[in-house]
Amino acid sequence: MSRVTPEMLKSKSVFDSNDNKVGIISQIIRERYEKINVDFIEITLERKIKIGPATKVKVRTRDAKLLPDGTVKVKFTKDQLKIMAKEQELQR
Repeated sequence: MSRVTPEMLKSKSVFDSNDNKVGIISQIIRERYEKINVDFIEITLERKIKIGPATKVKVRTRDAKLLPDGTVKVKFTKDQLKIMAKEQELQR
């Protein structure tokens, strides 16, 4: 496994820590702060019924790995990603 860079991430499938497909990468976000830059990947979570707005969650690139087959694996389970998405929505 190698570290993920933002250029490698466009339209990749995302798998959770249990090797279940959770969604695809919709956007790469770079946030700039005073002393550091932080890269995030925005994952659009898959749903069984595609009605209503898509659920999106931001995950740091350091919490993801690019696998040799071209997919991305994150350190979290699908349930943890759903909780993170709700928390991020409340922060907005």
